[in-house]
Amino acid sequence: MATAIQIQYFSMFALFIMGSVTVVAFKILNALFAPKRKIKGKRHEQLSVYVAYECGEVPVGSGQHRFNFQYYVFGLVFVIFDVITAFLFSWALIIRDLKIEGLIIAGTFLAIFLVGFGYWWKRNELRWM
Repeated sequence: MATAIQIQYFSMFALFIMGSVTVVAFKILNALFAPKRKIKGKRHEQLSVYVAYECGEVPVGSGQHRFNFQYYVFGLVFVIFDVITAFLFSWALIIRDLKIEGLIIAGTFLAIFLVGFGYWWKRNELRWM
């Protein structure tokens, strides 16, 4: 009789084997059915004109250019709002089980967030969006 731990290890091993078989199968299918382009006598730099990188378009210009730093800030703000939403949603699901201490902690968390958001608003960081 197998124990529960042995069953868990067997399940983990079975998933590992299935994942490995899937990777090998897709590599074989790719080798068999992928289109093959044979351009002889060309260097890698010259091939970039003939072989498009990802989207099928021929690359134009340099791939290294600066992007606006505000996009990074916008991404960080999105992550912050996402985390806040996850916490508030989980607190809303267990609102009946929370005692007064839980409500105080949730309120403190929300107050700290609102103070930071107010500071950000006061500095006019939202204007460009």
